Amino acid sequence: MKGFTWCGDLNGSKNMIVDEYYVPDATAIEKGEPVRFTQGTGIVVLADPTNLQDRILGVSLLEKVASDGVTMLPVSISPTAKYTYKCNKAYTLTGGSTTTAVDSSLLPDTADVWIGGAIQIVTCAADSSLVGRIVKISDSATSGVLTLAETLPAALASGDTIYLCPGYMLKDYLLYSLSSDSMDIDYDQASTGSVVRIVSSDPDNMEMVVTFEASEPNT
Repeated sequence: MKGFTWCGDLNGSKNMIVDEYYVPDATAIEKGEPVRFTQGTGIVVLADPTNLQDRILGVSLLEKVASDGVTMLPVSISPTAKYTYKCNKAYTLTGGSTTTAVDSSLLPDTADVWIGGAIQIVTCAADSSLVGRIVKISDSATSGVLTLAETLPAALASGDTIYLCPGYMLKDYLLYSLSSDSMDIDYDQASTGSVVRIVSSDPDNMEMVVTFEASEPNT
């Protein structure tokens, strides 16, 4: 599963609020991709939105290939819609051990905030059998040091990669930017003026529920 999938609404509605918007035929959009509407142009691709002026209209419900003849795009548009996000962005470690995973670029750079979360090992040079393993985080320190809740049979090290899911200490947290293609939350991005709020997380399944913060429409 890529991108963001509607799963409910904070307003209590059990039905998705959907509207159709013009999209230039030459524009390519992925299903589950946050999008913006610009008057006079139509749906445009968001490139690394980092603040509330990069207003997210909603999430595309259609996969659109460039120049496929499609010019109308259905979009989930409720400003209080909730979306499931599968934590599948890879982060490259700058260090590690049998009991730690370290990403020195990790944000927020605050002790304890990753407690209760989890990592999923994507690559491990020391032991490929660890690939896919989900390991809970029992503690975290500044400089991206994540303490694992179990001792691994081989050490994680610089250059290994992981997926990362937050735990209960980041519930209702608003800071994160999206990746350059807007399909992932990016914990290595500068945290000023970001657009995603964490509603809840499920580290056992490496999933989160989020909402998008919206500014007033551009005039």
